[in-house]
Amino acid sequence: MSRKMSLGEFISRRRNNMQLTQEELAKKLNVSKSAIAKWETNGGIPDRDNLLRLADALGVTVDGLHKIINSEKNEEVDIEINITADVIRALESCGYKVIRPGKDK
Repeated sequence: MSRKMSLGEFISRRRNNMQLTQEELAKKLNVSKSAIAKWETNGGIPDRDNLLRLADALGVTVDGLHKIINSEKNEEVDIEINITADVIRALESCGYKVIRPGKDK
């Protein structure tokens, strides 16, 4: 059985996967490091403008973040991640298999 992921957990995991510190992400968003820490510990939700910048910085859609925020089901949340062709090539060159939407698994 899967459990739903909180917005804070998603932000933290995505930031770490992107190898960014809280300070680096804060700088990209023009917010304080403590704002990032607050969001990652579920102490608050970014306002509309910060949510838009956060989605862009994390390479996801705002709709995807809203799905996490509004999810009340106890299941995994399906979100769109915007990955460029360069990132796909880099992942594949490292041995990762990238499954593209609409392609057979």
